[in-house]
Amino acid sequence: MALRIVSMSLVMGAASFGAGLVPLSSSMTKSHLAKLSTLSTGLLIGAVLGVIIPEGVASTIAGDPEPESYTHKIASCVLLGFAFMFLVEEYISPHAQPPIPTEILNEVEDAHFDIALDELEREEGITLPGSHASTWQILRQAPSSSLQRAYPLSLGLTIHALVDGYALGVSSLETQSGTLSFIVFLAIIIHKAPTALALTSSLLATSLPPSECKRHLLFFSLATPVSAILSHILYTHTGDGNNLWVGTPLLFSGGTFLYVATVLKSPSEHSPSSTQETTSKTSRTLLLLLGMFFPFIISAVLGHGH
Repeated sequence: MALRIVSMSLVMGAASFGAGLVPLSSSMTKSHLAKLSTLSTGLLIGAVLGVIIPEGVASTIAGDPEPESYTHKIASCVLLGFAFMFLVEEYISPHAQPPIPTEILNEVEDAHFDIALDELEREEGITLPGSHASTWQILRQAPSSSLQRAYPLSLGLTIHALVDGYALGVSSLETQSGTLSFIVFLAIIIHKAPTALALTSSLLATSLPPSECKRHLLFFSLATPVSAILSHILYTHTGDGNNLWVGTPLLFSGGTFLYVATVLKSPSEHSPSSTQETTSKTSRTLLLLLGMFFPFIISAVLGHGH
């Protein structure tokens, strides 16, 4: 059991870091990124509604000697998980930060154009006094405001990654088979790939040096493995074999997944070209349905051993 969670954690960390390095070496088309993000959303929904929450309900009922408290415990755990991710999104996530005004973005674009024009003029031997000062002044001001968004971006996504690791760690407590942890692992790793890509791309857009981007990416990639292993150790040593200790964390993680899948937008969806603009309606529908039913089908085929 311990070897399985460690192996999955290491694979997830390496895959997340590898995916985040792609924007530093090459470019991935927005269409492929949008399709991957849509598939991961479907997988999260399917894993939550088809596997995690039903498994949490079954474990809670099996370990709770008071049948009259089932409803309250199940509902409160799911709601607490959902509310937790809502608070993270509202107060820590980079999306809670006010966006850069369009006027400033336009000024920066104009400044880049001015610099290109200035270089062309110098090559032709033409000089216009006073143009360089205003141009570079704009560019010096813009990165400073963008740079302030790099750290909230990394912090918000790292906390999100910690919650993902918590879900993976508690899913491995289900001792009947490895099906639940495998499905959660699959949903998370496909979800993290576009998130890691978007993280690095967003950091590069803030004019952060590539070496600094790699450092932020490393923290993000390590968050899920470390959280998964610590969560597994914590509940293994404190659960005493009680199914209730397995059920309630699963329901809480199910609530966090439910928020991520249904409410939270991935960083890639906040770019100017949204998912709707880069993929057709039919493609989005098919990818979502495929992702939603895949965890349930895998669970039915492999079985949980109940």
